[in-house]
This record gives sequence, C-alpha cells and structure tokens, in this order.
Amino acid sequence: MEPRIWLLVSRYHLDAGLSSLLVDGVATACLLVLAALALRLSRRQRRAAAQAEASFTPGAALAPGEAVVVGTVEREQGADVAVRVEVEQKGSESETSGVWTHQWAETGRKVRVHSFYLRHASGARIRVEPGEDVQLVDALDGMIRVDLTRRVRVAELIPGERVFAIGELRRAPDPEAQAQGYREQAQGYLLAPPRGGRMLLSSEPLGERFARRAAFHKRWAITATVASLAFNMAFAAFHARRWLGETVDVRVTQLQEKEDGDHTRFEVTMRGEGGAFSDEVSHRAFARLREGETVKARHVPSWSSASAIGPGVTAHSAAYAALPLLGVIALAYLARAQATRPWYEKKVIDQGSGKLAESLSSTRQAPKRPDGRRRKPTSG
Repeated sequence: MEPRIWLLVSRYHLDAGLSSLLVDGVATACLLVLAALALRLSRRQRRAAAQAEASFTPGAALAPGEAVVVGTVEREQGADVAVRVEVEQKGSESETSGVWTHQWAETGRKVRVHSFYLRHASGARIRVEPGEDVQLVDALDGMIRVDLTRRVRVAELIPGERVFAIGELRRAPDPEAQAQGYREQAQGYLLAPPRGGRMLLSSEPLGERFARRAAFHKRWAITATVASLAFNMAFAAFHARRWLGETVDVRVTQLQEKEDGDHTRFEVTMRGEGGAFSDEVSHRAFARLREGETVKARHVPSWSSASAIGPGVTAHSAAYAALPLLGVIALAYLARAQATRPWYEKKVIDQGSGKLAESLSSTRQAPKRPDGRRRKPTSG
C-alpha cells in the first residue's frame, strides 16, 4: 500500500517551514546577529581604549601641537572654580499598592568654566583655557538640595586633582608667570581646545571609559550567544530529526486512545525497517488513520524518541518562545546600553524608593580627595 500524502505532524508540533523559521531564523540567526553586532561594538570600544592610552606617553616632553597633558589642578589666582558642571533636577513621587517611589529628572545643566593650571610632572605649570563646550569626564558626586522637589548634582575639578587634558598645546604669554625682563611678559605653555573640536578633561585614565563600554557590549554578546545555544539545546530533538534522521515509510500497527487525567492522548505506534516507535497526533489526524496503512515518518535510528510521524522536520510549538526570547534580549540590551551611558552623554535621571521627603536626611555631599577619588559617606 502506497503511503498517503497529506499534512501529518505530531501533536503540538508546527509545520516544517514555521519550525525552521523559529528555530533557525529567530533563535539562531537573529540572536547570533545580535551577538555579532554587540561584539563588533565591543571591539570598536576596545580599539578606542587602546588608541586613547597610546596617545599618552607619561615621560614625553612638552611640545607644541595636539597633545594629551596630565597634571594636578591649580586654580587661577582669584578664581573660585576651574570647571564645574551643575545638573539641575526636579523630583516627583508616585505610589503603587502602598509602595512609594521617587524620581529625579534633569531639567537643565550649567557649566562654569575658568582658566586654570595643570602642574606637569616636569614641574611646568600649563595654563588651560577649556572653552564653554568642554567635555568633563568626572564623577557626578556633589549634591545640593535646594528644596523638597529641587536639587543640583555637581561634578567639579578641584585643586590637587589629577586630570588628563586633550587639546592643542602652544607657547603663549602666561599672566601668572614671572617675567624675565623689564616690560616683558613671561612665556609659558597654553592648552586650548583642538581645532574644530572641544577640549576633553578627564579625572580617570583616558582608555577606562572605552574599556568599560567594551566590557558591557561583550557581556551582551555572550548573553545572546548563550541564549541561542540554550534554545537550540532545548530543541535537540528537532536537530536530530534534521541531521540524523531520514524520511521513511512506516506501517501503522496500533492506534490507542489513552486517558491522562482531563487530557486524552491519541497515540500511534508505527513500524518500519529501522524498528518501531510511537508518537502522539491530534484527534483530527487520529480519526483519519487506519491500522495497517503506510504513512511517512521522520525516523532517527540513533534516538528513537526523537522520531516523529510525518515527512517533515518539525519542532514543538514551544518554539514560539523564540520570539519573546529575541525581543526580551534585544530590548534589554538597548535599554541597558542607554541606561548605562555616563551622565555626561545623556540626561540624568535617578530613581529611588520611598518619598522625596525621606531622602532629605540621606542627602550627603561626598568630599573629594586630591587624587580625584571619593570617600564613601558615613552611615548613620
């Protein structure tokens, strides 16, 4: 008897095309593409970190031109600030099921800039004129509480702090240097913003911020890869049917209805040249089958339980989980990429538990050590 040609799949299985789309397309190709993109971004950030570190040679002599200068901050005579960024925030609070939370959202940003000096390791005192558009890479650790719903977070370069500065170095008159002769204005080094760009001032090593982003993207590349591997391992039977199985003619030897609690299982036992195996089908398919007839099946000789009725390579409908899996990982990656950007590259939004009034007593200003590190506030 020739096998009947009609759509026949295991119960709860998808057809071959949709199975391949979900397992191969969504859970494999899409997740691995996401991993590849994350890895590419990681490598790009790693290269940027290496280039930033290579641009600075600690023992290099000062010379005119584009330069990276490191030194300790000294304010100009009479100045009360070198570079100070003030981020203004407005607070709001909300309650859900008796639980209060609050949020501080940035409403404005002010930058106070004044010429200052960097004391170089050679002993030279380099005048720095940053410009209003200076980029400050520093901890946003200062805090001024204005009232219940307004506060200001502060990042500031203070005297004694070690800073890396990127700009254009040149010889120029220094108003604070001692003149060598009558009516002569002493010359010194001046660091100004690079041509066509803005000055970067960083209290951390130049490559550190790029290295952090490289590690971030690498972690997500690993996450997407592991998720893809885990999903494919869960569907190992699908891959076994594809790579180890073969489509064969089998004879239906037994049809059984089995009560399993409130669920009725429709089980088909088949036998072919490779041996006998059983599979579960839908009620509709069960009603059309007859004992003794020949049908097509995907038989896996080395893994009998992976064998399935029907000619196609099919997967369980749980493969639909590939869609939310990809969506959750992709959205979480994008959300974390945005949320973990440093404060100087985004609007500052802080969230916390409790009411705004409860945070009044916990507002502290962390003093800054001369080396640019912060002391942790004491508890109490």
